[in-house]
Amino acid sequence: MKKIICIGECSLNIVFDGAAPAGAIPGGRVAAAASLMAREGLPVVMASEASTDFVGDTIVKSLTDAGVDVSSVDRFTEGRSPLMIFSENPDGTTRITRYEDYTDDAFDIVWPRVDDDSVVIYGGYYTLDRRMRSHMVPFLNHCAERGAVMIYLPGFLAIQESRITRVMPAILENLELAHIVIARNNDMKMIFGIDSGSRCYCDHIDFYCRSMIGIDTACRQLTYYSGKEMSRLDIPEAVCETMTWNAGVVAGVAGAIFENGITPDRLNAPDAPLREQILTAAARSATVAARALTQQWQKKVK
Repeated sequence: MKKIICIGECSLNIVFDGAAPAGAIPGGRVAAAASLMAREGLPVVMASEASTDFVGDTIVKSLTDAGVDVSSVDRFTEGRSPLMIFSENPDGTTRITRYEDYTDDAFDIVWPRVDDDSVVIYGGYYTLDRRMRSHMVPFLNHCAERGAVMIYLPGFLAIQESRITRVMPAILENLELAHIVIARNNDMKMIFGIDSGSRCYCDHIDFYCRSMIGIDTACRQLTYYSGKEMSRLDIPEAVCETMTWNAGVVAGVAGAIFENGITPDRLNAPDAPLREQILTAAARSATVAARALTQQWQKKVK
């Protein structure tokens, strides 16, 4: 049976309001998108790692409660799952502090079976880490050979890799496998030194992949680039203020591709109706994700 395979990091995000923690939610953009899609009734498999301690249990329980198949989540005893601490800098910007403890030989993921017409989401630093790539690249190649639609999410935190030259070969290799790229403007700035979606697509993405959805958090817009064609959709400000709306975009794009049987060849030359269909699904899912997070925080406050 075809499915949506999500490959990415599982973490626990702890958000501070001043000096006090406001709450904690399982994080990782890919994992969050997996939960959103599973709650919509889609068959989703998460391929990742989580420790066998309280943090790992919390992350895996969240995925399981959402309906995600976690049979490909390796539960390791050596090391600790990542903790992401979100706090505020004096200038009002968000500061992200990361704690993790992986050992080089901890990797033991059992990859899921790939059927024809499956959708594969992969991205973040998880797909760049040298510890991962020797195991992951053969599986990604296998997915592409099986005709799966490959969705790549480039990006990582500056604290994970200070020199872009070290990971650029892996980023380009990931782009070569992709049928559609979903890129945030801050990710494009870090990787390519360009926060303009159109310039980034024309100068760096189009050569590898014809479809790119740019997420502009400043302008609150989604833009679908394909060749010389472009479609754009505005996102309500209230949606963009939440932590999970980016994951909602990913879930909406993948869900639309999966449910409508959109094939790699169609993403190589998407017409205007297809671009608009995918953007509309992305916006709807982003709104659902924002509403769900708001309700979760309200429950915590009560």
